[in-house]
Amino acid sequence: MKGRLFLLAICAVAITTAHGDSLNCRLVGHCSTPDQALGVAVVGDYAYVADWASGLRAISVSDPVYPVEAGFCDTPGDAWDVAAVGDYAYVADGGAGLRVISVSDPANPIEAGYYDTPGAAWGVAVVGDCAYVADADSGLRVISVSDPAHPVEVGFCDTQGWAEGVTVVGNYAYVVDAFDGLRVISVSDPAHPVEVGFCDTPG
Repeated sequence: MKGRLFLLAICAVAITTAHGDSLNCRLVGHCSTPDQALGVAVVGDYAYVADWASGLRAISVSDPVYPVEAGFCDTPGDAWDVAAVGDYAYVADGGAGLRVISVSDPANPIEAGYYDTPGAAWGVAVVGDCAYVADADSGLRVISVSDPAHPVEVGFCDTQGWAEGVTVVGNYAYVVDAFDGLRVISVSDPAHPVEVGFCDTPG
């Protein structure tokens, strides 16, 4: 099954006190990928797609109507998610952990470093010098990427369930933990992340 990157454009946004918010979107372009497109991050004119068994795909979106693949890096595992900051893309690569890919030349992305997490890396967010990895049955792993060639774990919080995705805002990481819902983890001290709350969703 081939993946596909879809680009949506906001056509109109009307905000009125009488009618509330309305949002109209339309598809303006797409780019098929070799495998299953599972995650995406955009920096400048490029979308970086986590394409499962086909690794990281760098897609030029300078013309949103005609996005085209510019380059790729076939990671050793299964690329589930990606975050991109500056010249680096950070790929949650399943059983192969966190892969750090230099995208300074998007036509030739190349692995700069990696950290093999204890579980399966399924989600990733990057804030400052830290990558926050949702690592399946080993919870949230906090990895310093201040030296992209030598990422190193600085802390972790083993969540109750199966960590599948993560978003970081301010001093908190929000982890989707499969059957154990949403876990809220304080990362004000990245070396000692600690769960401060949760919401046990019905699914």
